[in-house]
Amino acid sequence: MQTLTLEVTNQAALKTLYNLEEKQFIRILEDTDLDSPALSGKPLSLQTFKNWISAAEASTSVSLKQAKQKWSGKKNQLQKPTR
Repeated sequence: MQTLTLEVTNQAALKTLYNLEEKQFIRILEDTDLDSPALSGKPLSLQTFKNWISAAEASTSVSLKQAKQKWSGKKNQLQKPTR
């Protein structure tokens, strides 16, 4: 199971998501308690923003070559027809 957070800006796309929910392929969670500076919402304080930047700088990273290899594998997987 994967959990995704989406901001849907198109009514047709929203209708498609509700159709998938009716078929029980996905489950839509109406009330999520997410507190991420990457998502829209209330503004961050300056100190919170500085803490977020410090944490991002201290975290591990991957090389561009590794990221491209991983994406290539995922891209091929997504392009395969599913049953």
